[in-house]
Formats: sequence, structure tokens, C-alpha cells
Amino acid sequence: MSQSSVYGISRVDNEASRTHGWLVTIQRRGVIYRKHFSDGVFSGKRKAFSAAKSYRDEVIAAHPPLSMQEYSSIRKKNNRSGVVGVCRYCASETRDLPEDKQRWFWVASWPLPDGRRKRVKFSVNKYGEDGAFKLALEARNAALNKLDGDFDPGAVRRRPARKSPSHNGADKSARL
Repeated sequence: MSQSSVYGISRVDNEASRTHGWLVTIQRRGVIYRKHFSDGVFSGKRKAFSAAKSYRDEVIAAHPPLSMQEYSSIRKKNNRSGVVGVCRYCASETRDLPEDKQRWFWVASWPLPDGRRKRVKFSVNKYGEDGAFKLALEARNAALNKLDGDFDPGAVRRRPARKSPSHNGADKSARL
């Protein structure tokens, strides 16, 4: 079974309750679709998994995932700028300084297909309050127009591990 073949499907093996099977859980637009496929009812692990996979595929076909653009336009409860993905930000190293010494930015952010986020900031000192806001808005809109594909909430968890930094070709035995 490949990793992609188990999307939305998890194994349940609970000896205490004698529960063995596959659990399908898919959430779409606030609705959770959940169904259990028992090994006993389906005459074994493989047949139960096959039934679970068929059900999962039916749910996904009937309720496709959000597109990246749909996901990126969801307004969060804590949004204070009025524009999704655009916020006003004070540089942390200047936050405790007097107001005239603080550095403020308008920041645009958007998701990347691999689950990371891209951020671009525009200085209020350099562009003015309105200019920095407009540049952030334009940057976000331009990035969103390039987004395509479906939103994958698990993309961040599947990100490959970073490679350890090289030691400039030093001999391994010298590090032991």
C-alpha cells in the first residue's frame, strides 16, 4: 500500500474492545465523513481495506477538496486588516522602542503547494501606510493568481527532513 493510497484511512486495532478494522475520516467544508470497515464483517484486513478505500474514493469524488485559491480566501476570526493574507506587522526588535523608532510593515502571505508559506513585507517608512498596504495586496493577488491545484492539509507534515549541514569535506573520523 503506497502512502497516497491510505489518505484519510487509518488502522484501528483495539484488543480491549476487540475492534479491528479500517476507519475512513474525510472532512470537507466543515462536514466530517466517517465510516468504520471491520475485518470481521469484510472477511479480513485486505478486503476491509479495499472497501474502506472505495468508500473514501466515493466521498472524495462527491466532495472534492478545496482549491488552493478557495483555501487561501478563507477569512480567519482574528483577521484585523479586512483582507485575507495581509497584515500589519512591527519588527520584533523595535517593538519596545518609542513609537517613532519602531519599524512597521504590511505583510502579504500565501500558501505554497508543499505546505510552506511565502511572506513578503513592505515598509511603511519607505512606501507610506497606503503604499505599503497596496503593494502587499498586489503581491498577494499576483501570487494567488498563480496558485493552482487542490489544498492538501497534510503537506506540511510530509515535508522531507532537512539534510544535515556538511562539514566542509572534513574526515568523518575526525568528528568522532
